[in-house]
Amino acid sequence: MSQHFYTTTSSGIPVEVMLGWDRPLGHFFMVVRLLQLPHAGADEILYSNLDQPDPFCLTLDDFRAALYDMKIDVPQKMFDQVAEDQHNRIGNRVVSYSADGSFEEK
Repeated sequence: MSQHFYTTTSSGIPVEVMLGWDRPLGHFFMVVRLLQLPHAGADEILYSNLDQPDPFCLTLDDFRAALYDMKIDVPQKMFDQVAEDQHNRIGNRVVSYSADGSFEEK
C-alpha cells in the first residue's frame, strides 16, 4: 500500500494525516491521528476510514470532505499523488509532504 503523510493542525492541535492506496485490497484509506493529546485518555485517532459505514468504498472526495469538516488542509499534490498510485497500481510507497506541496519519498 502507498502511504502519504502530512503533519498540520486541527483546531490548534498537531495532527498527522495518512492518505493512501491499498493495492492488494483495491481501496483508498485515510487515518488522521492526534500528535499531541489534549487530555489524558483522549483517543489518538481523530478519523479512520475503518470507522465509517462503508470503509472500503470511500473516494478521495469523501476524504476531502472529512478533512474539510475537521478544518484540516492538506496539499492538493497529496491527493494527486495518491490518485496516481491507484492509476499506476503502486504499492510500498511512503511519501512525506510539506505545506507548499513539495514531497519526499522515503
